[in-house]
Amino acid sequence: MSTEPDRIAVELRRALEFYHGTLEDLSRELIRLLGVNETDRRALEIVLLGDGKSTTPGMLAERLGLTAAGATIMLNRLEKQGYIARSLHPTDRRRVIVVATDLAARRVQELISSLVDEGYKMMLNWYDPAELEMIATFLNRAGELQRVHRQRLRDIDPYPRN
Repeated sequence: MSTEPDRIAVELRRALEFYHGTLEDLSRELIRLLGVNETDRRALEIVLLGDGKSTTPGMLAERLGLTAAGATIMLNRLEKQGYIARSLHPTDRRRVIVVATDLAARRVQELISSLVDEGYKMMLNWYDPAELEMIATFLNRAGELQRVHRQRLRDIDPYPRN
């Protein structure tokens, strides 16, 4: 006999699995339309959401779990496609910053603006401010949990010698 908390837990798990799957499907379509791979798409997302002054090759390498050489190869691909540009930091000429080009911003805007606009309207129409705050809290906590787990996975040797 199932209890109400058990039923809600099952419903929440299904909803999260559905959401995660649709997010992956959307990501695959963006990859196809932008002509990039998943790592490049994620790097482009990080650069587009950054402030334009603090996104460095080293920061991207750390966030994406790449070596410095891997990050350089990735940035070379994105630069060749016209999606990013590298320049010297405005105050620390020893550092390189990575910025998205107008082409990248325009392409991503064309591809996802309707989703963002519709999502924003839907959220405001369906939920009151207290519910929106709870949703934001949940998403932030779930994101933090995933970040912590990602780090755990990065610390595992993929080829243990047991």
